[in-house]
Amino acid sequence: MKRNKLVLLKKDQQLEEDVETIQEITKAFDKIDNNFSVFTPDVQMFEQMVIAEQKKQKKKFRRELAAFILIALFIISGLITAMFQLPIAFLIIQGVATISLPVYVYLQYRKRVMRV
Repeated sequence: MKRNKLVLLKKDQQLEEDVETIQEITKAFDKIDNNFSVFTPDVQMFEQMVIAEQKKQKKKFRRELAAFILIALFIISGLITAMFQLPIAFLIIQGVATISLPVYVYLQYRKRVMRV
């Protein structure tokens, strides 16, 4: 394995080499800028992309809202039926829901704390 030798320069020599290095880097950047053109897209393209994305989000929101309302109506109708037909089943469902919510919150909190 070869060892790199470190050559210590005097401050004047070091400053001269720094200036030369900076000049070479700027020349290289200028060459790159001159040889390669930069493509700047139109603002209209971005506006069209935003409009299309907004339409997708509105459609998705409406679909999710409809699904939420249908599921909520199904659950409420099931609970009302259970309450009037089988009050014991209604009480069991309410008890399970009441107990499961704090357990779920605690498990999520514990999972978050364990990640950190």
